[in-house]
Amino acid sequence: MPGTGQPIKEKHLDVTSDLSVLSDVRHFLREVFAGIADDPVDRMELAANEVAANIIKHAYKGNNGHRIVIRATVSPDRICVHFFDHGAPFDPAHVPPPLFDGSQEGGFGLFIVSEVVDEFHYLPSGEGNHTNLCIFLP
Repeated sequence: MPGTGQPIKEKHLDVTSDLSVLSDVRHFLREVFAGIADDPVDRMELAANEVAANIIKHAYKGNNGHRIVIRATVSPDRICVHFFDHGAPFDPAHVPPPLFDGSQEGGFGLFIVSEVVDEFHYLPSGEGNHTNLCIFLP
């Protein structure tokens, strides 16, 4: 039996940077995480949708046709989604916190992600960007 944190199921999805693929990403995650309680899957779907949209809108500046690789894993104690892209890197520490006074329409994505997942890591490198999301299972 696999040890804690070691994937027992892993699948990949290759998509292009187009907002129309977001529904494909959500469907892929539902498929990979079938049989897992709704709450962690719903939270992961929300977070992954935000990350994918941010990669498309910001890393690739809304330009269609760029590659995004998504890897979803199921382990005995967690579900994880990893995003790999070659868009413009960013520093999450320099993203201002959102205002909740009704003065802004956007800028809530990273806040939402950090609130609904248990682990959120972003690693830019010369070989591309890696965003890692994990939710611990009860």
